Amino acid sequence: MKDNHCLFKTASEWAKEHFGKRIQKIPIDAGFSCPNRDGKLSFDGCLYCNNKAFSPFYTNNKKSITTQLEEGINFFSKRYNCNDFFAYFQSYSGTYSSIDILEKKYREALTIPNIIGLIIATRPDCINESIVDLLLDLKKETYVRIEIGVESFDDNVLKSINRCHTVKTALNAIAMLREAQLDTSVHLIFGLPNEPLDVARVYSQMLSDTGANFVKLHHLQIVEGSRLAELYKKDNDYIKLHSLESYLETLSEFISNLKTDIIFERFINRVPKDLLIAPKFGNINENQFLQMLLNKIQN
Repeated sequence: MKDNHCLFKTASEWAKEHFGKRIQKIPIDAGFSCPNRDGKLSFDGCLYCNNKAFSPFYTNNKKSITTQLEEGINFFSKRYNCNDFFAYFQSYSGTYSSIDILEKKYREALTIPNIIGLIIATRPDCINESIVDLLLDLKKETYVRIEIGVESFDDNVLKSINRCHTVKTALNAIAMLREAQLDTSVHLIFGLPNEPLDVARVYSQMLSDTGANFVKLHHLQIVEGSRLAELYKKDNDYIKLHSLESYLETLSEFISNLKTDIIFERFINRVPKDLLIAPKFGNINENQFLQMLLNKIQN
C-alpha cells in the first residue's frame, strides 16, 4: 500500500514494509577508484563530479571500513534514533576492483553489528558476470542492492559530461542485474548539458522498461572542485540550470509517466554550502521538498 496518496513510494516506506523499521544508509569510502579517473577510460572524470560534495565528514579511505561504519553508526543512530543500517559503498565505483578485494571489503562491512545489508554504487561498465556471481553469494546472507550511475538515457548527454559509457552499456548492466533478481537502483540527473526537451517523459518510459525497482534522482548542481565549475565561472550561461519550480515540473512529469511500482530513493541532493555554487534553492530540507512535490502533482 502506498503512502503519499498513492502517488509514489519512497525508500523509507519500502524499508518499513520489508524490515518493519527505518534502515539508515551509512556511506563509506572503501578506497575504490574509477575507470573514468585512473586512466582506463579517462583521467578527467565526469564533468560535474567532486566526490567530496556528497561524502559525509567521517568518510576517509585512510580509515578502515570498520572504523567508518562505527563512526557512522554512532552519528546516525543519535540523529535518527535508528538501530539497523545498510553499509553504503558510495565513493567512486564500488565494484571496480578484483573479486577477491571486493569480497574482502564487502564482508568486512558485514562483520559490524547492526549492518543488515549492502548498497553498492557503481558504473554500468563495472558490472560483469563474476561480480554478479559474488553479489548473488552475498544475497544468500544479507540484503544487497546495486545502485547504477546511469545519469542519462541519451548518448549525446553522456558524451558531453565525459561519462565514457553509452546508454547501451547501462541497459545491459541493468538487465544483467535484474535477470539475477538483484535489487537495482538507477541514478539519474536532470538538467545535464544537451538534455532533450522531453527528458522527463522519455527517461521515465525508458526506466520503466528496464525492470529496475528503485530510482535515485537529483538536479544538476555546480560544485566547487569540478570541471563544470570552471566552465560555469567563465560563462554562467554555459548551461541552463533548473530553478526550484522547473525542477518540480520535471519531477512531476517524470513521476506521472513512470511505472507505479518503482521506488524513489531520493529527489534532491544535499551539497555542503561551502561547495555549492548553483542553483541554490534556499534552506529547503528533504521533507519540505517532498511536500512541495506532492502539492505540485496534486494540483
